[in-house]
Amino acid sequence: MKTKYFTKILFLALVVSIFSCDTDDESEILQDRDTAGAILNLSGSAKLLGAPADPSDLPNSEVAISDNELEINVSMVSGDLSNVDHFEIVKQFNNGEEVSEATFTEFPYTLMYDTFDAFTAGTPATSSTLRIGDVFKYTVKVHQNDGDVYAYSTQSFNVTVNCSSDLVGMYTMTNTVCASSEVVEITQNPDGSYNLSTVDGGLLQFCSSNSSLVNTGNITVVCGEILPSLDVTYCDGYGIGCITGGSWDQDAGVLSLSHTNDFFTWADAAYESTYTRL
Repeated sequence: MKTKYFTKILFLALVVSIFSCDTDDESEILQDRDTAGAILNLSGSAKLLGAPADPSDLPNSEVAISDNELEINVSMVSGDLSNVDHFEIVKQFNNGEEVSEATFTEFPYTLMYDTFDAFTAGTPATSSTLRIGDVFKYTVKVHQNDGDVYAYSTQSFNVTVNCSSDLVGMYTMTNTVCASSEVVEITQNPDGSYNLSTVDGGLLQFCSSNSSLVNTGNITVVCGEILPSLDVTYCDGYGIGCITGGSWDQDAGVLSLSHTNDFFTWADAAYESTYTRL
């Protein structure tokens, strides 16, 4: 039977992925939020890290995996399980065919493994074909007694193959606008990205008069390169400190970010910030 897509009801503090879905099925579910039987919550952590054979040619370089682990915790927030037969966690490699990872009927439930083979089992991925940037995506489905299947698919648990990196620590932060020098903290999120207590180089809090407004945000590091990010508190709607790129020097402990500024007329529309580990 066709899988129906259960939207806007699963809370997850990790990377978000949106699937396309059948319009009629989505309309049905939005009219009756308990159609699928339960509202679930996912949490946990995962990493699949290694070193590419040639960092300058990531698409063609084999990756020597050195760190691999997964823990997904599923709990029920609310709902009625009287019409539910069982739940299922499915895995996809680079949005390919679904592979059933586990089935369960009781909460809380934890899916956990710490081997490379467990990640790739059932997928076309192998140690020789895996590349930096490949993604393993985990989604929860609910199988009802009448045979209907719903996928909690507006949010998913993604594990991206990446180079090993460690940005956690305290840093001195400066920027090219006002040369502010402040101490900020970088912590790691469960999905492997990093949270900066101040991510705009201090433009909002320390270069303007808005000293009470802290522009926090998250960055993703891929083999020393910082990916563009709009996941900045005052980026959406204000255009303050949006990240267009950057670099991470593991040996020197220096993070460099490039930003845009669409709000303050006294500052350049593009500026840089630097974070040096203490």
